[in-house]
Amino acid sequence: MERNRIITIEPGTVFPTNKTMRIHASGNPFSCTCDLSWFVGWLRSGNVELIHPDDTLCSLSSIKDMVQSPILSFHPDQYCGINILITTGVSLSAVLVAILCLVAYRKRWWLNYKLFLLKLAIFGYEEINQDFDAEDYEYQLNLMYDEDDQEWVDQIMKPVLQERFPHLQKVAFGDDNLNIEMFYIPALHYVVENSFKTVLLISNNSVDEAWFMTKLRIALEHLNDTRLDKVILVFLEDIDDDDLPYLVRLFMSKNKPYMLWTEDEDGQELFWAQFEKSMRANRVINSVIPV
Repeated sequence: MERNRIITIEPGTVFPTNKTMRIHASGNPFSCTCDLSWFVGWLRSGNVELIHPDDTLCSLSSIKDMVQSPILSFHPDQYCGINILITTGVSLSAVLVAILCLVAYRKRWWLNYKLFLLKLAIFGYEEINQDFDAEDYEYQLNLMYDEDDQEWVDQIMKPVLQERFPHLQKVAFGDDNLNIEMFYIPALHYVVENSFKTVLLISNNSVDEAWFMTKLRIALEHLNDTRLDKVILVFLEDIDDDDLPYLVRLFMSKNKPYMLWTEDEDGQELFWAQFEKSMRANRVINSVIPV
């Protein structure tokens, strides 16, 4: 097979195996690349003798270091292992993706806040239907919550309202501001109907409290009557889906406004930005909630 312009020999090429072979392969332009790995390994097996091994050379198309070197000096394992560049690239890409995911998770509230501001900058308030007017309502804001959540109202909600929303002067805080001349249920209806916005604080305490669920039902009935998104749910903590009352899940399934309080500072900025936007106006809704 000498001088036959053989460049490579594919794996699986059949050679006689009944005795030791003597092969004269000099004069062929063997391309000492990874494609020739099988043939070189076969030549080194015990049943093959290469005639004139020093004249059986690697051609110019070989790996640079092997050009004009004897073919038996070619050790594919030095050149044809795992592609270091590809392996390194894949590894670095995986690490980069992991880092980006971690950063995105840790900064998720900051990202959501910036996306929220970007959305406002692009779309503005075109969806708004009923602008805020303090003179139209007896209460600008009506907060409904379970008495066990009074601490959150006193330590967080009230100070922020005073600092960031000083224009909200007529606020009903829970049962303390109900009309004392009315029975309890009529008083709940009255404060909901005469408030620009009603916010219900949802917690593990409130979802198990029967009176709070009555307040939620009254608020949703008023939402259906007015066809305005005058009700907002604020989750003070994560609550398992299985523990959410039917009315809460129904409200959320209708894409009605709800917000989540978090201990993350960026998350709190997003929370108050969303709260401020919601207090600007009431949007017309097209569907009702079966309560």
